[in-house]
Amino acid sequence: MLTRRGAAPSTRGRGARRTLLAPTARLARPGLVSLTVGLAALPALITLCWRGDDLVAPLVLAGLVSGAALGWAVDDPAAELLASTPAGTPLRTGIRVCAVALMAAVGFGGLLAAVAIGPGLPPQVGDRWPEAAAAGATALAVGLIAARRGERAAGAAAVTAGVLGPAMVAGLSFKLRQLPSLLAGPHHDRWWLLALAALVVALHAGRDPARR
Repeated sequence: MLTRRGAAPSTRGRGARRTLLAPTARLARPGLVSLTVGLAALPALITLCWRGDDLVAPLVLAGLVSGAALGWAVDDPAAELLASTPAGTPLRTGIRVCAVALMAAVGFGGLLAAVAIGPGLPPQVGDRWPEAAAAGATALAVGLIAARRGERAAGAAAVTAGVLGPAMVAGLSFKLRQLPSLLAGPHHDRWWLLALAALVVALHAGRDPARR
């Protein structure tokens, strides 16, 4: 069935989604994301200014917090306004997550570039990606559950959970050797399992309310 202007409804829906792309990305709290990633980079930048070369711990912190910054994407200030548009909740959330991920990646990438120009990247820098992924997925899972329950501080709770969740797992790894730790070891790749489990929870919690 065609509309009065001759365009199919599916075509109009795609056009509306493209129109909502930029405004929805701007709702991803760019100021808070930038502040979060900037604060995470401070320990490494201070170490660089003091001409230190032991940057493993600061980069671990920066990776965890940069991943956890994805939690800011769970807040949807325009949820009521856009509820009747063709762009459903999962699409709007996905746009915000991509916008936050881009900002966090630029910030973390800039920090890595500064470290590389300075004392050089530590050999274990490649081990930071599974931890950051686990932090980001945990933040999204907790944040989307909180947002689903109507919590007003879902973004802040998500970022906090994204940092504390992996930190708790890393702490327990000293007693439960099968858990991954922040140190290089035989179980370090198990961070990807935590990231996958948290992502499954996030996808379930982030479904369109009409389809739950």
